[in-house]
Amino acid sequence: MSERPSLGRLVRGHRRAAGLTLEDLAHRSGVSVRTISDMERGRSRRPHVRTLIALADSLGLDDADRRTLLTAPSSAHPLLGPEPAALCQLPTPIPDFTGRAREIAAVSSWLAHRRDAAIPLVLSGPGGVGKTSLAVHRGLASCGDFPDGRLFVDLRGTSIEPLEPYLVQARLLRVLGVPAGDIPDGSRDRSQLLRHLLANRRMLLVLDDAADEAQVRGLLPGQGGTSALITSRRALTGLEHARRIALGPLTGPESAEMLRAVLAAGGKPTEDLARLRPITELCGNYPIALRIAGNRLLSRPGWDPESLVRQLECEDGRLDHLAAGDLRVASAFASSYRSLDSLTRLVFRRLALVPGRDSSARSAAIVSGLPARELTRRLDELAEKSLVSAVPDHRIVLHPLIRLFAREQLRTDDDADAVTEATTRLMSWLLATARAAGLAAQRRATAGPPEFPDPDSARRWLRDEAGSWLGALRHVVGAGDHQAAVGIADALAPIANDMAVQDGWVEVFALAAASAEALGDAGRADRYRRLAPTPAS
Repeated sequence: MSERPSLGRLVRGHRRAAGLTLEDLAHRSGVSVRTISDMERGRSRRPHVRTLIALADSLGLDDADRRTLLTAPSSAHPLLGPEPAALCQLPTPIPDFTGRAREIAAVSSWLAHRRDAAIPLVLSGPGGVGKTSLAVHRGLASCGDFPDGRLFVDLRGTSIEPLEPYLVQARLLRVLGVPAGDIPDGSRDRSQLLRHLLANRRMLLVLDDAADEAQVRGLLPGQGGTSALITSRRALTGLEHARRIALGPLTGPESAEMLRAVLAAGGKPTEDLARLRPITELCGNYPIALRIAGNRLLSRPGWDPESLVRQLECEDGRLDHLAAGDLRVASAFASSYRSLDSLTRLVFRRLALVPGRDSSARSAAIVSGLPARELTRRLDELAEKSLVSAVPDHRIVLHPLIRLFAREQLRTDDDADAVTEATTRLMSWLLATARAAGLAAQRRATAGPPEFPDPDSARRWLRDEAGSWLGALRHVVGAGDHQAAVGIADALAPIANDMAVQDGWVEVFALAAASAEALGDAGRADRYRRLAPTPAS
């Protein structure tokens, strides 16, 4: 086998072939002149892979030359150096892992029924929801099912520099016993060799934090005894024949048990779950938030649960308080947000303007200003990256903590006048539509859009959009627009007693009564108080 050219010779040769000086290449790549010079003279033995990728991009190398540069002697990134199998071992188990009974059963069923078929399992969900914890937990519990071992690779998909699949292939092949000099140069050849070696073993391959389908395709085992368990913030819908489990927040009881387990592991046991439930609710049953809350209680011996609750009750400062050292809830969402293009970021931020727990596509279109087709594409991307959830009837849901994060980005990334304009536009539309729906539910025609084809559709809109139009009503009353409140109450009063009572329905007439008093209309105020329905038993 002929000797492979050194890194220095390759960089110098490609630079000169491109007609570039050291200064030219430094300017293009962002790599300093000194670093490039040291590399060419053989003084830089282990440059970071980020540096090599920047040079390859700036030199315009094709795939073959790029691979040669990344694997050249004296350019060995730690991934390609001598490495024991320990570098692919599963991480240390989490001693306070609790909950996820349904998801554990689903993963166990997949492991038991795979039957040598090439069917990967994808655990998807937003950052901090516990995907890696679940994968490691099941991997450690499956020792007997995989006698040839369990391999774990952190693909760093949400970092600024996700691992190159080509380099991961080399790492796995080294762990499987292939000498460095025998690893093929081509990515396709590496993939075929990897599948061949895995087919003859019964192993579990955990590919953690995948950026996208392209990063994992060349790493997946084929037919045989090895199973691939992938975690990603994306659903990786482009992977053929994959099974998928989407992880969301824990249940209320699971959250209380997790928080209790975190405290117990830190030497602060508690049996009174009732004192922990307000914390779990303010954390939205979100695993990373619960862990941070537990760590804060452990690190402050003088605090009790009620002390933390008082801090978390203020929405504007909640994300700031959900931080412990370098562990922050906001950081779990920030990397996903950074990966979006500018328009999708705008849609995400503007969703925080919609009152209520969920939003319709129409509300999202009004606050974003995007046409329906463009908006749908952006919402699909947000759902793919687990920043929003799609629920029946085409509703769009943001987890409460993600909503708070979107609101923070709105304050820092949007023009204040544009936000005010979008808010006014949305509130006006919601209240106009609520009034029109109230009239249509009485079989009274309304002039112009929005139009409801029948009373049932109007009543259905009032039910589905209750969180949004009631939030809009609160907003305008808080801004002193009392006439809007009495106008809504006038339209809804005739159907209040024969329509199923909604959460907040009483509030409509309470707000209207206060607004009528502010307008000096005592008679109207009394009528609204009498009309306020009581919840059905």
